[in-house]
Amino acid sequence: MLTRPAPRACSLTARVETRSSRRRFAATRTRFAARDGLLSIANVSSSLGRSVAIEDVCVVERRGTRSARDARARAVPVAEIGELESGIQGLYLGSLLSILGGAAYIVVRQVLIRRELDDQAKKMGERIRAGNASAEDYFEMGSILLRKKVFTQAVRNLQAAAANWDGDEQDLALVHNALGFGYSNTDKIDDAIAEFKKSVALQPGYVTAWNNLGEAYEKKKELKEAIKCYEESLVLSPKNPTATERLEEIQTRLRRRLEL
Repeated sequence: MLTRPAPRACSLTARVETRSSRRRFAATRTRFAARDGLLSIANVSSSLGRSVAIEDVCVVERRGTRSARDARARAVPVAEIGELESGIQGLYLGSLLSILGGAAYIVVRQVLIRRELDDQAKKMGERIRAGNASAEDYFEMGSILLRKKVFTQAVRNLQAAAANWDGDEQDLALVHNALGFGYSNTDKIDDAIAEFKKSVALQPGYVTAWNNLGEAYEKKKELKEAIKCYEESLVLSPKNPTATERLEEIQTRLRRRLEL
């Protein structure tokens, strides 16, 4: 007989199992860092319990709680056609990957990630439409939509999260940073700058938000302000590559202007 572990209990991130935002966010964090307009996935620590390092954009990562680990220890007997089909699909994918190699792995992985994001968005959307959504739920939905690059809808959900936030102010910094990232990708640079400023005001050690603020100033051609942001980022995290590379690029541009 086939066995399948019981489903994992998940906590928010970009959020949410309990209403205590600090408890949840301390377990798993969302990171936003603008880097060439791309999104990538990463586990992050914020300055509340982890330092944020810098090249990844947005992550909604879920982790099992102790109850989830206990549940996994008790395998539940199950034999379903769906599971058999999943096994066959897995064998097929394995054979295909062995033939096509690494490039195929990347493609298949992206397909699976997109499917997972679609499922998460559907479930969270049902909760929001039912009228039972918390500010953290809106944050999670916004974070999922950022990863899907559906920026306009992401902004709406993140606006609702910021407006209704009743958790820790340092965690609210994550919401403002995410909202700023959404604005930046909808060409609302002034709004993005305002949100990034709120983020670093609430959490001055938030390296990712400083980098995002610097890139927003770059988009406005305000290079002196961008330099200040990257320098602050490097004070907080001297080896972070985003600030280092962007600062070098700006300085190179300024030198070329002087040479003309």
